[in-house]
Order: sequence, then C-alpha cells, then structure tokens
Amino acid sequence: FIIHHSSFIIHHSSFTLHPSPFIIPHSSYKLHTSNFSMTDTHLSEWSRRWQSGDRSVVAEVENAVRESRPDAPIDFFALGELCETMGLVGPAFHAFQRALGRQPADPGVLRKLAAYYAERGELRRAAELWERLLRVRPGDAEAVDELAGVLVAEGSVPELRRVLDAAVAAGYPAERSHAWLAQVESGRESPDEAAAIPSRDDPFPVPTDADCVRFATLFGGREDVYARQWCRPDDRRVGYTPVHEPFTPAVARQHLLGSVTVGVYPIRLDQTATWFAIDLDIRRDELETARRDHRYATELRQQMRDTGLAILRELRRLGLEPLFENSGYKGRHYWVFLEQPQEARSLHHLGRLLLARLQPLLPPAFSLEFFPKQARRSGKGLGNLIKLPLGIHQRTGYRSVLLDGEGRPLADPYGALRDVQRLGSDTFLALVDRLKGNATPEPAAERPEERSEAAGESTGATEIPLWPPDAPPPWTEADFEADPKVRHLLRCCPVLAALKEKVDKHRQLSHDEQVVLIHSLGHLESGPQAVNYLIHRCLEYSPEMLMQSRLKGNPISCPKIRKRIGHITRRVPCNCDFSFAPNHYPTPVLHLETLSEAEVAEMSRERASDEPESIEALIRRYTVIVHRRREIEQEWQELHDSLCKRLAALPDRSITTEHGRFFLDTTDGVETLRWEEPEGD
Repeated sequence: FIIHHSSFIIHHSSFTLHPSPFIIPHSSYKLHTSNFSMTDTHLSEWSRRWQSGDRSVVAEVENAVRESRPDAPIDFFALGELCETMGLVGPAFHAFQRALGRQPADPGVLRKLAAYYAERGELRRAAELWERLLRVRPGDAEAVDELAGVLVAEGSVPELRRVLDAAVAAGYPAERSHAWLAQVESGRESPDEAAAIPSRDDPFPVPTDADCVRFATLFGGREDVYARQWCRPDDRRVGYTPVHEPFTPAVARQHLLGSVTVGVYPIRLDQTATWFAIDLDIRRDELETARRDHRYATELRQQMRDTGLAILRELRRLGLEPLFENSGYKGRHYWVFLEQPQEARSLHHLGRLLLARLQPLLPPAFSLEFFPKQARRSGKGLGNLIKLPLGIHQRTGYRSVLLDGEGRPLADPYGALRDVQRLGSDTFLALVDRLKGNATPEPAAERPEERSEAAGESTGATEIPLWPPDAPPPWTEADFEADPKVRHLLRCCPVLAALKEKVDKHRQLSHDEQVVLIHSLGHLESGPQAVNYLIHRCLEYSPEMLMQSRLKGNPISCPKIRKRIGHITRRVPCNCDFSFAPNHYPTPVLHLETLSEAEVAEMSRERASDEPESIEALIRRYTVIVHRRREIEQEWQELHDSLCKRLAALPDRSITTEHGRFFLDTTDGVETLRWEEPEGD
C-alpha cells in the first residue's frame, strides 16, 4: 500500500507488518508499537531498504530498537551490526546488550560489547567481558591483547600477570607476553608496581590503639560528620555518603583495616582547619583518552611519577615537609599539618598562592586542587571533602600508600605519622609573605565607592585612585615608632592600636577594619604608607584598598567606627575624652591635637631635605630594630636546634641538598652545625 499523507499515525493493538513492499515518502510519522514485535523479516526488509538508498529507514530502525522487547524474535547481534552500518552507535550498543542477554558466551557478542564499553571509558566492565571471552577461547590473541591493554591502562599489574600466564599456557605467544610486561616495567622506579599500590588483599600492618588515635587526631576535620566512599558495581561510579557522626579512632581503625573508606571535610565548625592538602590529578578528558590508548596511559603514569616528585621538591624548597601520598587511583596528595588551627580563609588564600607557584610544574594533562577549597562554610553546606590516606580506594581496590622523597612506599607508614612535622604559625605567615612577594595582584575592575562614603562626615572631595603608585615611599615596622604622628595616634587610640596588633598577630583585617584604618591614619602625611604596609601584610586583601595619596576632608568619626567594628570597640576602652576640642565631632585624628610642639617641630626638621635625621629618631628606630633582631635570633635558635636534632638521627650525621652540605662536626667533644656551600656557587 502507498501512504501519501504528510502526517499519519498508525494505531494498532495486534498489527503485524508483512514482507510486501510499502512506501512511506514522508518522514513525519509516529509508529506506536505497544504490541509491535520485531522479527528477522523486518531486519531483512530494513537491510534491503538501506542498501537501496532509502535513508528514511534510519529513523524507523532507531525507534524500533528503542521500543524493542528482550523476547522479540529477532537476531539482536545482526540488528546491532545493521545499526553500526547506519551510524546508530547508541542503538547498536543497546542491541548488543540485548544479544548478550540471550547469548552470554557468544564470542562475537562479547567481543563487540567489550569494545563498546572500552570506548565509553568503562574499562572494568570491558575487562570483565574480555575475561569471559577468554574463558570460552583461552588462547584468543585478540582478546588477550585487548584485555592486556585495558589492564595496563588501569595499572592492574597483578591481574595482568595472571591473565598473561594463563594465556601463554593456552598458546598465546610468550614473546608478546614479555612485551606487555616490559611495557609496564619501563620507566618504573620501584621494582614492582604492585608494591607501590597494594591491593586490599596485600598484607598491611595492623594499627595499634595509639595509631588509630593519632590518625583520627591528625586528619580530623569537621567534628560532627565524615563521609564514606562507595562504588556502584555496574558502572564503577564512585561517590561519598555523609555520615553525621564524629570521626573517631574507632572509625579510623575501620578505615585503616579496609572495612570502610573515609573522607573528611577540612573546615571545622569554628571555620578553622588543622591541616591543608594539595591534590595532584590527571584531567578527566586525558583519562578518557588513556583508557583507549595503553601507550599513552603508560606515558601518563611516568609523568605522574615525575611531576609528583617535582612538586614535592618545590614544596620542600618553600620550607614545607608534607606527608607524600599515592592516592591509590590516579594522583598524589601532599598533607601539611599545623601547630595551631588557622582560619579557613587564611588557608584558602595560601592555597591560591601555592597553586600559582606550582602551576608551571604541571604538564597539560594534570591539574592541582587545594583543600580546603572554600574560604568558609556557609549555610548547611559541608564543603568539599578529601579521601584520607592508607585506605582502600573502592573503585580500584588498591590501598593508598605514603611515599618517601624518591616516590617509594614507606615500610613503616605509622612511624611516618608519629614523626610528622607541623607548620608553626610564624613559618606559615612567613610562607605567605614569601609567596605574595612573587604574586602580581590584578587591577581593580571599578572604582570603589566605599572610600568616598565611608566616613560619612566628609566635606571635601577625596580622590581615590584605583591603583597604588609604582614606587610608594618606603615604610617599615620601625616607622611606626619613628614617625611622631603615627606613633602618637597609635598610643592614644586603643582601637587603632588593636587593629595594628591584629595584623601583627593574625595577618587579617576585615573590610570594615581596613576602611577604619584608611579613614583615620589615611589623613596623616605618611598615613597612606602606613596603611598600605598594614593592608599588604594581611593574608588576604584587595589591591583596590591600597592608597595612593593622603585623604582630604574629614576623617571617620568614633560613632561610625563603633558601628563598623563593634567587635573591636567592645573589648578595648573606646571612650576617649575629647573635651579639649568641644567644637569638633569625636574622631581618633583629634588626638594629634595633644601632640607636643617639640615633637611637631622635630618632625618638621626631619622632613626638611637638607637636615639629617635627629639622634632621637635614630634611637627610636634602633630600639625597634633591636627588638626585631631578638625575635629573629630566637627563631634562628629554634630552627638550629631542630636541624641539629634531625641530623643527629642520620647515620652519617649529614645531608647534602641543593643548598649545600649540612653536617654535625664534633671536635674535642663540642658539637657544631657546619655548612658547606654547593660547588660552583
């Protein structure tokens, strides 16, 4: 029959197509197949129409496959091949799956479907099908090669050895087996990659009670929740389920024994963290490519080893001694523990600086992440989690391991946890300062309105540029004592003194706290330099907050200050007596009215270009430097004693690094730390 209508719907409950030719010249139709049953007759007709050039059959076949029933009287394998001919990849995959349900041991079906799973990146499923094929045909060279390629891409060395041994016994060429093994052996630093990533069946030291307590203490994050890793058996998808209970030593024991795999959320309930971590990973798209190219997979693994060690060396150059981990799947983790908890936003800022420093070391196929990822938790969110070391990765079945400086697994991982080094607050702040010195801030996108409106009482125009001058006048810590006006203002105003103390101790200022400094100190002749010095010392700051010139107009008032930073004014005596200036509104800058004439005259003389600095000013600057020198000497002594202790534990009491050779010299019973510069310097 011939149908000429442009839109025609066939409704039927028991309609069966006959092999007689029919023509549907229009493609706008819908075939309802509630009881439609495909047969080999339809398959023959579709094949004939396709060969005759009738491309309208494509939509018909696609719809028929989608609506097909598993018990349809049709050869699903032949249907899948027809779909492949038509370019219908999805329907072909669906048809081959139906064929596998009917013929679970058919070599052709297994071969086709395994190739599809491999192309989809589902390597574990593909490997299972190739293994099923080898149970039917033990010596099938193509199946062995395909399965070996998958196992190499996965890094499943023990399983690869087992498969190759069985294949050789069934007639697979021994030289090809040696070639596969040589491929995974090439470039490996350890003699056996299986030792580098133990599986769940490999022996692992049983933790003591003390080990479990130490592990839970070191890696503790948010106090009321942790997460358990899971893996779906059908598609090997991995995820985590939050467990709203504390991470206790008992949970740590289950993790270390391999019963569960735990991840933790770094940010604690008080918005602090006791550690940070860097995660080196292979990009997802590169993994997909590697799953289909075993040679590229081998290259990626070598790059991972080299890049992992390069990052470790750079972190050590920065003064960090991270715990170095092979994550058990496709990456490396670097754990740094803190002597004192740090606010998450401070760690987050350090993370941005560290990642910028490490980025040049990364090949294109790799990425870096820093934990904690967020500057703070908000609302009911838990933040991002990270899997803990020494557990079993649920996708691969491999245990993550701790590595030494050469990338080899540590024989005593619990000993490494006992000897872990913690980063002190002073060292943490010094690291931030060092990294900030190499960072280039981005210019502001627009002019901030906060400055011109912050004081509220301003009467004159205030020009606030977007960017500080290229070469601002120098300012040091000693200048807070050497400059009479700044010194006097900080001594008289407890609020401004508290803000400076917060910078000195915590390297932090909120936006409102910065505004108060700008609109008080910023009205002094040397105020912009003092303000910029304090803001730049903060771990986190916006470049647009830096000043370029002295502010004009009226400074911020005391009531305005109390409104903005009540958390500061409530804990210091913010009740200054300004009865000497009854006609002015209260503001910290009024304290300059009490500055003695002698101090003002001294400052005027010092500003004169033809007069040297007074002896009184020199003495003030000298006393500040003496105080700083004592602090530096104390820090030097602590580092000296720590280094001597570590060297004394080494067999030859010495170590050679790129910075030179350090050794303990004992002459006449006197122990001395010696240093020899590297050759060529």
